[in-house]
Amino acid sequence: MKLVCGLLVTAAVLVGQEPYSRLRQTGPQALAIAYHCDPGQRAKLRERMVKGGVARFESWKKEGILEDYHILFNSYLDSDTYDMLAILTFERYTDVERWHEIERTMPGGLPQDIASLLSSAVTYSLDALRQAASKTPVQRGRSVFFIIPYDLVVSTDDYVKYVDSYVVPQVNGWIDEGVLGAYTMYLSRYSTARPWGSLLVLEYRDLEAFGRREATVAKVREKLKANPSWLAASENKQNIRVEGRTIIAEELLP
Repeated sequence: MKLVCGLLVTAAVLVGQEPYSRLRQTGPQALAIAYHCDPGQRAKLRERMVKGGVARFESWKKEGILEDYHILFNSYLDSDTYDMLAILTFERYTDVERWHEIERTMPGGLPQDIASLLSSAVTYSLDALRQAASKTPVQRGRSVFFIIPYDLVVSTDDYVKYVDSYVVPQVNGWIDEGVLGAYTMYLSRYSTARPWGSLLVLEYRDLEAFGRREATVAKVREKLKANPSWLAASENKQNIRVEGRTIIAEELLP
């Protein structure tokens, strides 16, 4: 992931924190595409993505159409969520137009033989709000992704304040503890009537690190209780957002 954040922690690679008002001065530079298939098609969908589907996204990255991409496959059969998630980022908003050209012949970036396996798909236009990564790179193919959607019950500006005061200190703490390799908090630009308004994508180093998630969350929260602004945000979080159905996913590589 190309990751950016602004709070200083010892373990993370951080750059300047971008005001959300500046992000809104142009169109959204990320897309998330959630793909659904019938249970009987899951194994075939994964196989075809590994054997050629992911390679197409890699070629679009090399051509400069995509700045980066991640193809995340749900580790478990779960008809209440989705089977696969593509997260695409663009260097500039105008590059999205080149993606529109791909969509005309390959909806969702999938050729006909793969698209025919789907039962439905949903695309979200996103802003990458807050991001950071560990200075120690994650070994690709070993990491575990934990994806948390949220429905917002406050204004976007109030939600951004909540993310900065409550979410960012926690996830940076998880990086410091050595279990989390990277994270990105996305905001859905056009979220009216959509299932979620923000998406937190957490990349754990490996399965063992993911297994330490609950213990690490408790440890970092105990430390943060000494921070008055974090504690106030913690006590009010139920009035800020509603957590949706999470998924655990692996990244499919070309």
